[in-house]
Amino acid sequence: MSKKKHSLRLFLLGFGIFMFTRRSEIVPTIQVAILIAPIFILRFIRTQPAKKGILLTLLGFFLSMNIALWGLFELSDGSMMLIYNMTRSSLLAILYFLPYMLDRLIYPKFKDKGIISTVIFPIIVTAIFFLSSLEGPFDGAGMSSVFVYGPLVFKQFISVLGIWIFVFISSWFVSIINYFWENDFSREKMKTISLIFISIMLVFSLFGAVKTSSLINPKPDTVKIAAIVLIPEDGKVVSMDRVYSEKLTSPFENIYRIEKLTKTAASQDAKIVTFQEFAMTINKDDENKLIEEYKRIAKESNIYLSITYAYFVEEGKGENKHLLIDNNGDIQLDYTKRYLLGFGPYGETSVFKKGAEVIQTMDTPYGRIGICICRDMDFLSYIRQAGTKNVDIMLGPSYDFPKSKGPGYWLRTIENGFSFVRPTYNGITFAADYNGNILAQMDSDETEDGIMYADVPTKGIRTLYPVVGDSLGWICVVGLIGLIVLSIINRKVFGKGKLNQ
Repeated sequence: MSKKKHSLRLFLLGFGIFMFTRRSEIVPTIQVAILIAPIFILRFIRTQPAKKGILLTLLGFFLSMNIALWGLFELSDGSMMLIYNMTRSSLLAILYFLPYMLDRLIYPKFKDKGIISTVIFPIIVTAIFFLSSLEGPFDGAGMSSVFVYGPLVFKQFISVLGIWIFVFISSWFVSIINYFWENDFSREKMKTISLIFISIMLVFSLFGAVKTSSLINPKPDTVKIAAIVLIPEDGKVVSMDRVYSEKLTSPFENIYRIEKLTKTAASQDAKIVTFQEFAMTINKDDENKLIEEYKRIAKESNIYLSITYAYFVEEGKGENKHLLIDNNGDIQLDYTKRYLLGFGPYGETSVFKKGAEVIQTMDTPYGRIGICICRDMDFLSYIRQAGTKNVDIMLGPSYDFPKSKGPGYWLRTIENGFSFVRPTYNGITFAADYNGNILAQMDSDETEDGIMYADVPTKGIRTLYPVVGDSLGWICVVGLIGLIVLSIINRKVFGKGKLNQ
């Protein structure tokens, strides 16, 4: 096979398979693709002259991202939908491209260093994705959770080092396969590295088996929680885009629907009732009236009510709120969403202001409860507050855009040791325990009353991640800086005339 045909095959395989790693309306999501596609992409860019390889790899990510994510976000304005989707997809393409570009510039200096050469790529990938998770504009850890692969038992190690250990390990696997490929799969070259990698995998599996075993997980006390979604009565989902752009408000009569659903859940012995994000959207003038109704419903139903609303103002910005009201009708927690979905004058950020960067908690007869809203769960250092505060149950109402295809954010339970309940409009409502086991789930398109019940443990577990934090991410950032400095000092990568090698 000619060199050109071989390169073309690597390009097509890598970026063709990569499209299946995306949350797409065009192709199905295949989780194992995140372990396969990068093997061919990395092999492609490393076997090309630097300038050519870098440009073609950027083109590959640009095409695969825009094709796979085409039309993912449906907006009311057709031209704005096109601009938003292409801008988002192109920025994502750059994010995924950066580690490959840096590897192509740095790796040649270390390619003959044996096992050391295999950790260059994982250091770069982990550093880039960690830095991108700190504030956005994308969904923080959500961009990195695609690297967390394997059975639930195997995933338990994120309770020690967070998802970054899986970003590192997944990328290391890709780098190791490329190292073997470069050395014609020499048994001598493969022996030591394979033994080390397999040993680490066995440690992960053993740790997970012990952590999830019945010996240290006796049957817990539970509380019945009802997660409620307000199913559109006309069957038509209201786009989140319309809520923002048109400042849509709910008919105040919807409060009686909320009351009816709450009393239905209470009659089924639910002790905590939690509603979706944007259970009501109102104008600021109606806020006090709405809050009094919420308090009355909680007291008359004798339940802990986790309830949301958002208010708009004529000038300035309103807030996206989440209240936790006890069974006496008293507000115990009053929370404003911290991580809004949008860019400047577009989306949530155009109509709502950010809340304080504090996870609020309260002790109840059913354990220590923490609250947040939707996208807040995607920012690791933020939600880690719940772990350090020993939260037992997190309640995170959501409004998906676009519709989710499976339970989201459940990795936070493993990391921080709490159980999590997520009532989700236009998506999958679910409850998960502190080991990531899905206790119950409900598709918003396949429910009649919009109520999901789950028996949720009233006591969480303590994990190391809230203590250790994102130390691995920061170590990789330092490692990346060191690699760049070494490359510049030695002028073997960035030096004049070297980019075509």
